[in-house]
Formats: sequence, C-alpha cells, structure tokens
Amino acid sequence: MPRPLLSRHTVVATTDVDQAREAVAERFCAHYLALTKAGSQLDMVHNAAPLGEDVMLNYMRYGDEVRITPGTFDDFYLIQLPLAGSAKVKVGEHVVLADRTRASIGSPTEPVDMLWSDGCEKLQVYIRRSAVEEAAAGIGGSGPVVFDPTLDLARPEVRDWLKMVRLAYDNVEAGGSLMSSPLVAAPYEQALIGGLLTIQANTSLTLVTESSSPTISRAVRMAVDLLEAHPERPWKVADLAQQVGVSTRTLQEAFQRDLDTTPLEYWRRTRLDRAHSDLLAADATATSVTAIAARWGFFHLGRFSQAYRAQFQELPSQTLMR
Repeated sequence: MPRPLLSRHTVVATTDVDQAREAVAERFCAHYLALTKAGSQLDMVHNAAPLGEDVMLNYMRYGDEVRITPGTFDDFYLIQLPLAGSAKVKVGEHVVLADRTRASIGSPTEPVDMLWSDGCEKLQVYIRRSAVEEAAAGIGGSGPVVFDPTLDLARPEVRDWLKMVRLAYDNVEAGGSLMSSPLVAAPYEQALIGGLLTIQANTSLTLVTESSSPTISRAVRMAVDLLEAHPERPWKVADLAQQVGVSTRTLQEAFQRDLDTTPLEYWRRTRLDRAHSDLLAADATATSVTAIAARWGFFHLGRFSQAYRAQFQELPSQTLMR
C-alpha cells in the first residue's frame, strides 16, 4: 500500500476498533464503527493537518470494509474525496456512491451513515460550520447551509476548486511555511469556503452562472431530483421536461450547460449507481450480475459491463464477489 497522505501529521494508527473510534471522535464527533465481515482486520490510519482555524485536511483509511454511523455532524462540514476504493454514503435521504468520480459532502444538520469498502482511502476536508454560515451570510445567504451531498468531480468548476485543495495539501505535505502563516492561511480558508459555496448547490444560495438563470438551474435541480428518486421509471426527455415545466430543448441545453451532460446520460449514470449499490449489498450465491443489471434496465450484459467498468474501474462481477 502506498505511503499515507499527510504522514508528517499522524493522529492515530491502530488495529484496535475501540482506539480508532475514540481517536476519531475526539477530532470529529461520536460515532458507531464496526468491521462488517467475519475475520476481517482493522488497519486504521488517521492523519490530520489544520490550515488555520476553520479548515483541516485529513487522510483516513480503515483497511477492511467498515460501517461508520456518526448521525449528524452538528458543527462541521465534511467533504470526502475517495483516493482508492469506494464508499456508500447516505446523507439525509440521499445516497452517494463515492469513488474517484464523485465525492460526498456531509452537512451538519443531515444524518450520515457510511459503508467504506475494503481498501478505501480518503482525503477529507473538514470545514467549521460557523465559518460556512458566516461566508454565506456575507453574500446574501441566511440560515443553516445544506449542500447537495453529491460532488461531481468531473465538473470543470469542481476541478478548479480541487486544485486549491491540492495546493494547500502540497504545501502542508512538503512542510512548507506558506500555510503556517496566518496572513496566508486565513484568506486561503475563506477562498476555499467561498469557492465551495459557489460551485456546489446548497439551500442558502442559488447556484447561478453567467450563462444560466435561477429558473433554468431550478429546472435542472428538479429534474435531477426526479431521476434520483425514480431511476426505475422509463424516462423520456420530453416527459422529464413536462414534469419540471420547461421545453425539451430548454432542459437539454440546461443540462449541458450546468452539468456538462444530457438528461438521459445522467439517468444512465444514476441507474449504474443503483446497480453498483445492489451489487455491493448482494449475496453472490443468491443473485447474479444479469439479474441486477436487468433490474435497472440494462438488458445487454456486454454494454452494461463496459459502462460499469468505465464508471467504477472494475467489472460488475468483481463488485458482486467482494
């Protein structure tokens, strides 16, 4: 296994579940932690380095598959970026199948429940709740801020934000002095927080770009909610557009502009996510890849396997056999 990130800043490294739970609770919050499979072994590492008063970078791994249930975070946000493996993260009523293509965002008021796969490793960005709410208030927001829990890492604006995270990480990892200066760390933290509020839909602020209007953005968000809530329906773009109150062409153009994809491609990825979740949870002796693929509308097994591998970097049969 490669050397853990932030190795100069180790908080805990242990094979004991109780010690791991207590150490993480001190930095984050109380939570349930358990290995999920008989005979599995914990190999837990948590490294952490603060940028300033409001943002902390974390590296974490547990080794074998674990269930983590913290409930609500209460006083912090947590952006979790998988570096290896995958995780099923339930935030409120939404399920994020996090991997190298998408990350999860936990908001303080939303209950969180997580299943980390074998070999899952994450870079986590901890942000203090008060700092986010103050930043939102400064640009017209009000009340608790709840983010859309799915962070699509392919979006150009998200990639730009991740470059900011990477710059901070690189300086900390190298032992540089840049981020240790309050003159740099404080405004850099504010830039990271402001950037997140700008790029990711949330309840306090309307995500508006120069080329889109709030009406169009709401239409896309409503369509995404429908696709996520009912991926089993045989959606057509015209039906989806009618449901959200815009024309078919308007919805197609809005998806392309706001999400850099099409409604049907988003729907396909959503169904792949559901198939991935079912394969992770399934008993390989009681079901098959073909049955799960068909459940989510994939009737050509070869094309399903090809699309699945492109999205999750493994074959569906490999997921089922975990």
